[in-house]
Amino acid sequence: MGPSADRSTVELDELAWKFLGSEFTQDIYADWPLDRRLDAYLRHHQLAGIIDDGAVYSGLLDRVMTNMAAARRGGILSRGAAVRRTRLGHEMTQTEPRQDVIRDAVALACRAPSLHNTQPWRWTLDGSELHLFADRLRVVLSTDSTGREVLLSCGAALDHLRVAMAAAGWDTLVERFPDPHDPDHVAALKFTPTSIVTDAERKRADAILARRTDRLPFDAPPEWPSMEVRLRLTVIPHHVMTDIVLDRDRPMLAEASRLTEQLRSCDPSYQTELDWWTSPFALADGVPQTALVSDSEAGRVDVARSFPSARRTERRRDIGEDRSKIIVLSTSHEDARSDVLRCGEALSAVLLECTLAGLATCTLTHMTEVAPSRDVIRQLMGQAGSPQLLIRIGIAPSDDLQQTPATPRRPLTEVLEIRQ
Repeated sequence: MGPSADRSTVELDELAWKFLGSEFTQDIYADWPLDRRLDAYLRHHQLAGIIDDGAVYSGLLDRVMTNMAAARRGGILSRGAAVRRTRLGHEMTQTEPRQDVIRDAVALACRAPSLHNTQPWRWTLDGSELHLFADRLRVVLSTDSTGREVLLSCGAALDHLRVAMAAAGWDTLVERFPDPHDPDHVAALKFTPTSIVTDAERKRADAILARRTDRLPFDAPPEWPSMEVRLRLTVIPHHVMTDIVLDRDRPMLAEASRLTEQLRSCDPSYQTELDWWTSPFALADGVPQTALVSDSEAGRVDVARSFPSARRTERRRDIGEDRSKIIVLSTSHEDARSDVLRCGEALSAVLLECTLAGLATCTLTHMTEVAPSRDVIRQLMGQAGSPQLLIRIGIAPSDDLQQTPATPRRPLTEVLEIRQ
């Protein structure tokens, strides 16, 4: 090759390929930024003059980045080779996320809400592709005989995963139900690097850890009209219908909730499952005693599932009755699995948006598990869709939010399989 200033694109391309096949792109240098590796390669081969020639160096760097995908496919470039910020200030990213990044994102995704905290999901990492499966062994049969709520839970976990990966600098490409022969294969996920991570994306990921299911009474959310608009906009991308329960319809909804729970009190199978998932001896799943309310506290919430009573407590005495707003998320095509999954994704989006706004939330599915109660909700909303869940939204004292412990989660080793 001639002087650096005279190097052609062909020569730079040839040099880029030699670098990509060198020891400087191997895993031993995984912690080095790309420009440091390239500098070391050039110096090692007595080509230091290129380093000082900004135009040529930039051209070489561009050829390296252009050829990386082909080098990886051809086995020339190690799958684990990392690429980071260059000395030129260009934002260069890995072409595939590191395994630890995906593990951390899955751990955050598993903070998603689920019926009785059953956590009915499992993940498989195969190379750089992540797969989400519904875990039918964790279906609460008397409560969720069709597995509808399993898909809602998986949808929430899927959206949490996207949020976590976005905060780590990755866009998530989702193929829902990729295998027509395996209905439990909920999603296949691939990742592409983003050029920037915004503060809003980081805050949304932080909201995953801050969110709690709060079964105590709420005070009315402030500035509700603007918050309602915000939530409706949040749901639009998920193709889910959003309705707000009007104050005048609240008594009818509360009566339907009470009758639903009264019928359930006579169902021994339902009660046995409820007792199982609220056992004080559960360590990694189920509803812990700290998340339950006393009879007195429950009596001040008019729309709620009835759980076994917790210890005698009288929290939030200044809130004489629940003054929350209730929103309903519904699908257009009854319980089509793709629609139900997207409704779960919308649930995640709403919960995180409320958390960012400093609002408390409680997801309710007890009324959508019973056909008559679903019909009542349809009538109140004045639409023909299929109600999937309700969410109570309101204000809780800030001290309560800080003191409420997070519900337990299963160890990552139980829910994530890594295939080598």
